[in-house]
Amino acid sequence: MPRLGYLAHRANESYKLSQKWQENPLRGELEAIRDEVFNQSLANLFAQTVRNLVEESGKWWSLGRSSNLDRIETIVFRVKEQVFKVNEDNESHLKHGQILQEGMKDLKTFVNSRRLAKIEKAEAEAVQQDQQRHESIQHQLRSLTPSDPDTKIQAYFMGDPDKEAYLLPQDHLITTYNDIMWHLCFRELVQAPELWARREDPNVQPWTTSGRHWIYVSGDEPISETVFDIVEMATVSNCYIVALVDNGERERPVPVGIPIYGKETCCDLRCGSLRVHLESVWTGVRVEHARLFRSKKCVLETPLDSKNFGVRKNELYVKVMTRMEEDLRSATIETSP
Repeated sequence: MPRLGYLAHRANESYKLSQKWQENPLRGELEAIRDEVFNQSLANLFAQTVRNLVEESGKWWSLGRSSNLDRIETIVFRVKEQVFKVNEDNESHLKHGQILQEGMKDLKTFVNSRRLAKIEKAEAEAVQQDQQRHESIQHQLRSLTPSDPDTKIQAYFMGDPDKEAYLLPQDHLITTYNDIMWHLCFRELVQAPELWARREDPNVQPWTTSGRHWIYVSGDEPISETVFDIVEMATVSNCYIVALVDNGERERPVPVGIPIYGKETCCDLRCGSLRVHLESVWTGVRVEHARLFRSKKCVLETPLDSKNFGVRKNELYVKVMTRMEEDLRSATIETSP
């Protein structure tokens, strides 16, 4: 076979294997393991090793090894079962690590000697990365709670500003941003949350005395704040910003849907400017000022789109006037274009 034809054949085979992996039930089992454990680096290596072995067993030149698939599946099912039996406590990450390492030990029996050293090196690095992450989080927890071991994480809801904060414990079970979102979903407080950390710094937000502003956060990064505001994605478009709305007596974050530049318009009215759009969707509200945090540029007449406003950014200050304070509370704030 000419080399170009051989390469095209290999690419086609790789694509087929990738498609088959998407349909493989083991993929869901491995994702469940990753979702359950703290040891993300080791869990990712375990999952990648399983995938490599499964795909190798499915190649046409390895049909003789297809019986290995049953043994590999047994290892994955056993690891998942053991992981889910571990009770959550201060030692659960150690127990999960031991289970994953036992699983890796069994998987390595299918690996040829040429690749074994590489996998063992990757495993040692993964264990070290997970340990460093654990130590970093523990240090972060100690710095957040120097005198009060009962420090709580406060979660407010942008869609319901009058609702009291929901309090989450700051403990070994809630150490990352994803942990907060999982907890809120598990308690059925939200369906699809996005998390915004509340901060105060007049150098960032100069328009109110509090200097309050919000940063979008996500993922498995260690928690470094204790106050958050939640956006419920079931009520907002996927493309949105958070505006700081100030009526002189109260300031609060409001998610505002924005169109993608060149593809959408902000609403059926084709209003063309931030001022007209906000006054058309915020009942009983007159927009007096709209400025960016850093440049202090007036953007009242600026078109509302992703070119002029950063998606998932809080960089817009909006001063409004209402007939009564109740107008702002009861305003129908449309959060999608």
